[in-house]
Amino acid sequence: MPRSTLTLAFVALALTSGAALAQNYPTKPIRVVLGFPPGSTPDIVTRILAEKMATELGQPVVIENRTGAGGTIASEAVARATADGHTLTVSGCSADGIVYAFVMTNRPPLDPFKDFKPVGRMVRDHWIISVSPALGVNSVPELVKLGRSKPGVLTYPSPGEGSSQHLQSERFRRRAGFEALHVPYKDNFMPDLIAGRTSFSVQSSAAIAPLIRSDKLRGLAVLSTERMAALPDVPTSTEVGMSDLVYNAGICLYAPGGTPFDIVTRLNGALNNAEQSDTVKKRFAELGVDTVQSTPESTATFVRELMELVDGLRITVFGKAR
Repeated sequence: MPRSTLTLAFVALALTSGAALAQNYPTKPIRVVLGFPPGSTPDIVTRILAEKMATELGQPVVIENRTGAGGTIASEAVARATADGHTLTVSGCSADGIVYAFVMTNRPPLDPFKDFKPVGRMVRDHWIISVSPALGVNSVPELVKLGRSKPGVLTYPSPGEGSSQHLQSERFRRRAGFEALHVPYKDNFMPDLIAGRTSFSVQSSAAIAPLIRSDKLRGLAVLSTERMAALPDVPTSTEVGMSDLVYNAGICLYAPGGTPFDIVTRLNGALNNAEQSDTVKKRFAELGVDTVQSTPESTATFVRELMELVDGLRITVFGKAR
């Protein structure tokens, strides 16, 4: 048989096999491994969407929180999992939980386009500068004044070095011009932030919008061009004189790199349909995050563009990128 004919035969067989897998998929519960603790933005968003996706896919979608090492433990577990669509992971759309913690530990980074396949965008989020009421500040200027008057005394938490919370808090601190200590956490840092044992944070609204509305935290500014409907009294970064701090990254769903495209497409469809649910839209509105309709292709493009932006920030903060 001519080589060209043989090649076409193999391609046809691969496509047919992928279609057959997708037709029968899923055959067992789907596991989403998170490198984030319960109560974090990715955890909250994933659990809301998982319920609706499970209904459409006909199998339970189970969340497994596997924290530590800035998300690398969860990322490695999914990268090595059988690529049949039954093991997934969630990361910031800048692929921070996939790539950046590996760079910080001087290990070869995972590649979000080879070791993983972007499935779809889960939310467009809004990032908020917040403090505990115990800190005694009511605005960004007051926080900046306090930080400058007490160099190195203020602290800010994150899930780990190189995480989005770390980078965005560091970005704000540098822009504001004061020294502060980064405190990485393996588990949920929210109790310490609420109690005032850490000074301020920059993180997604899904984790803190309800806490701000209940006065457990105080929102000082949202890093968006527009005020949030969920928190209309919180000014934008432009309104507090920091228009260059806008950041609406969002959260993305990823499958292992070898996952057949037909399965990725099936997952993407289930994700998009879940986001159109009135229940999900209402819950997301309460959390201050936006639903997003996406394709695997548009998600990959968005991830690539966002990684370039965050690489620039990483070079500023750490002197190195991927």
